[in-house]
Formats: sequence, structure tokens, C-alpha cells
Amino acid sequence: AEPEVETLYFLHLDVEFDQDAWEQARRKASRFVLVTTVPKEWKGQPMDAQEILKLYKGQISVEMNFAFLKDPFFTDEIYVKKPERVAVLGYLFLLALAIYRVFQRRVRQFITPEHPLKGPGGRKLTRPTGQAIFQLFPYVNVVLFKLPDGRIQRSLDRSLTPDQRRILQGLGMDESIYV
Repeated sequence: AEPEVETLYFLHLDVEFDQDAWEQARRKASRFVLVTTVPKEWKGQPMDAQEILKLYKGQISVEMNFAFLKDPFFTDEIYVKKPERVAVLGYLFLLALAIYRVFQRRVRQFITPEHPLKGPGGRKLTRPTGQAIFQLFPYVNVVLFKLPDGRIQRSLDRSLTPDQRRILQGLGMDESIYV
């Protein structure tokens, strides 16, 4: 007969609190990027960084629009050689946000509660965010055919879904933008 064997593992951990690592993580998490054209004195009140932050935090729509800028992916460590380039980078982010918001607004005007988009997992999207709209276009593959006469013909590898067509229609476009 085979003997019964029982294997036991014991784990002993010595955990120490790393104050320096915690402080560094806290500082990184509390980083806040502010790009502003507010003058040093505004409406008779001196505007230092703390006052500007307080004014900014009071604007929830601005807060929601710039949520992506708080992501460390975008603002963790940006190196620019000149201070003027920080302002240019801020303007580029503003331009990107304006385009994103116009895109989202135009699609939302075209989507109704009676005819919602179908999001991931079959969710009904009546007021889709720009991110949710982009997720409906994971990959649009364009195939190139070289014709015998030397011309190149472009075509989609598969038809767009009805929701993808509706989004393009809401933007005043059709699938010819890909070909």
C-alpha cells in the first residue's frame, strides 16, 4: 500500500513599512498639472497656484473633461527643454480635448434613446463617451489589391457594422474615408 503523504508549507513574512517609498508614491499621486493664462492678479485677488487650483476644482465640467490629463500615463514625467514648450504642450492638450469633445457631441446628437448603440457586452449606449465610441472601432483593416494594370485598389477586409456606419453618418462621413 502507498503511504499517505501530506505536504505542509509555512510562510513567514517580515513586513516593514517603507516610509520613503510611501512618501514618494503619495507625492506622485498628488501631482496636479495646471496650465493657465490667469494673470497673477485676477478680479482684484492675487492668484497663486493654490488659488488657481481651488478655482479649477470648483468647475466640475472642466474636471471631467481633463480627467485624462491626471492619468500618470500622460503627465508622469514630461521633459521639455524650454519653459515655453510647457505652454505649447498645454495648448496641444486643449486642442486634442476640443476635437475629442466635438467628435463626442456630434455622435451623441445622432444617437437617440430609441436607437442606441450597442456597446461591449450588449450594453445600450444612448450618451456614449468618446472612449466608448472609439472602442466600437477596434480594428478597421484596409486591404490593398494590386491590379494587373498596376493600379492599387483599397478595400475593407470586412464590412463595417451597422453601429459603425451610424457613427460615421453622424460625423458626416462614410466608409470611403478608409479607402
